[in-house]
Amino acid sequence: MAAIAAVAGFYPGSRVRGATPESPRVGAITQVTHDGFGKTDLVAGDSQVYVSEMDAANRVIARVDFRDSNPQGSSRALLPEYSVPKSSEEQGSLTNLRALGLSADHTKLLVSSRQASGENAFWSVPIAGGTPERIGDLAGRDASWSADGGQLVFGKGPVLYLANAAGLKVHELYRASGSVFAPRFSPDGRAIRFTVRDAEQNTTALWEVSRDGSNAHALLGNWPSKSTACCGSWTADGRYYIFQASQSVPNTTTVVTKLWAISTSKDADSNSEPVELTSGPMSFGNVSAGRDSKNLWAIGVQPWAEVVKYDQARNEFVPVVPGLSASDLEFSADGKWIAYISIPGGKLFRARADGSEKLQLTSGSGLAALPRWSPDGKTIAYVSMKPGESWKLFLIPAKGGTPQAVSAEGGSQIDANWSADGKRLIFGDYNHDASGLSIRILDFKTHQTTTVPGSEGLFSPRWSPNGRYLAALAPDNTTLMLYDFKEQKWSKWATSAGAVNYPLWAKDSESLYFDDLVDGAETIRQVKVGRMEAEKVMEVGSLDRYMGALGLWSGRAADGSWMFVRDKSTQEVYQLSLELP
Repeated sequence: MAAIAAVAGFYPGSRVRGATPESPRVGAITQVTHDGFGKTDLVAGDSQVYVSEMDAANRVIARVDFRDSNPQGSSRALLPEYSVPKSSEEQGSLTNLRALGLSADHTKLLVSSRQASGENAFWSVPIAGGTPERIGDLAGRDASWSADGGQLVFGKGPVLYLANAAGLKVHELYRASGSVFAPRFSPDGRAIRFTVRDAEQNTTALWEVSRDGSNAHALLGNWPSKSTACCGSWTADGRYYIFQASQSVPNTTTVVTKLWAISTSKDADSNSEPVELTSGPMSFGNVSAGRDSKNLWAIGVQPWAEVVKYDQARNEFVPVVPGLSASDLEFSADGKWIAYISIPGGKLFRARADGSEKLQLTSGSGLAALPRWSPDGKTIAYVSMKPGESWKLFLIPAKGGTPQAVSAEGGSQIDANWSADGKRLIFGDYNHDASGLSIRILDFKTHQTTTVPGSEGLFSPRWSPNGRYLAALAPDNTTLMLYDFKEQKWSKWATSAGAVNYPLWAKDSESLYFDDLVDGAETIRQVKVGRMEAEKVMEVGSLDRYMGALGLWSGRAADGSWMFVRDKSTQEVYQLSLELP
């Protein structure tokens, strides 16, 4: 991509040159990096930014300096390799680094590093090189320093903690109903804003709490896009809070992540809505405000994803279909065909296993997801997601045709699973007005839909290949439940320390696999029928996974290998000039 300057027509409205804007706006956008590396975290200084990059299987931190404060004349260099002090229990060098914050004097970075235990430990590292300092024995997902450097706030699981700069005097500030990340102090140190992710509902929300743990409350009131809001940064003067949130582009299947500003001088729960700073077509995120309140730094993203499988013999991830940008890939029972969701676009496609004879099956507005082949390979079930509407399951011929709704009933449906003989379809159902979550079975012969007894409150159903068992998840997203059709009863099966994601039955119906999403190492685990403990099958490692419409997808290829979606999106750093009233 070429460098961008003063993007004409990028933002609604116009104003007289030099006049004070009536609301926050971005006046110009300049592309800073052109290296093509995958990027995640971003920390802004005065005339430099620090960004976490993917280097093969390891995350590193790059420093981008601007000559004469000109972003287009930037230079990039990796920070030096940091050796762990001999006194530390961890030996060797710090690996898989994430840039989290910058000290007030700009001499040190707050970083996290993956430990042998799988946890992310917090370190203070000198930018010019030298010996890193472990911050107490703290570990978690995200952290940040206060503006004066005297305190540190961090999230671990559902808990937001506060500690002093040395990592001591740790105490709990707030316990959320989901995982906590991206905490940031206000410039005056009085408040902390952070993001809470609800894994069950696949939503995020912005929260604020006072430094003493009081007045915890959600932000944004009834704002329509509040369930996708996350990851904010205060302007240096503390007058505005800049964050990201996603919205669907009208009459398309495209979802764009935009930057928004909300005044901190007003109640964020009032009727005043956030002000849109960017409007597409590029998505922006990981925002970091400059110290002069005149510039924002963000990562601009053009989405591209690659379905990969783990090749055990080569000990690496390899593309399933080279050149295909997709997610939710499902093989037919005979392994000769695939169904998948295109990225970008969110359309359902069918193709030969090598990617040939590609055929688009869905069109129009809305996103398709989670295709499932019928046992005879003639029909594909999938979920359709349209903005402002309930999710609905449809059936479509694999050769193309008109989609047919699975159910005429109200509510939302998802997670279709076929019976082995193809005569029935099981799915998760959410009735917005009455019963809530439940699991339903459609009999194609009688055209009747019935509820599995005792399935109220459960979701993500998975039918065992032999038809005897039904696995489902409890609302906490960590507890597996098992229904025995022969015994006609439910039992608690297993509990994960993280979050159970995309469960899959083994072909012999004797065990279930799942992607165990935890704060540390993500793993594929297996739990056998009749046992409570799940065993580790493989560690996903530092694969840079693509976050799709329904989270981090995983599946199994026709040869039994594990499939994931690798994020190959084009990610570059941009400077956005900020104009504030």
